[in-house]
Amino acid sequence: MSEKALLNDDELDAVAGGRANLYVIGRAKVVTTNLNIRNSYSKNSKLMGQTNAPATYDVYEIVQNEGYIWYRIDTDKWIANDGTWVEFTLK
Repeated sequence: MSEKALLNDDELDAVAGGRANLYVIGRAKVVTTNLNIRNSYSKNSKLMGQTNAPATYDVYEIVQNEGYIWYRIDTDKWIANDGTWVEFTLK
């Protein structure tokens, strides 16, 4: 899997002391319907369920993969963003 962290080292240190997996780094607001929740940051990973607007989630990790930005919203729960499905706010 090709991946790219979207926060630089200074941002990671500022929001999580370099340990973004343990802390909320932002907020994701779903602005679409039937957005898949998956168990990893891949469109081929296991489907865990779906969510709809106007749901909001704490975000613990961000990864860019397969042309999407993926937000980890819980342990083993990820949502994808194509640029129009989710509004993200950095904490």
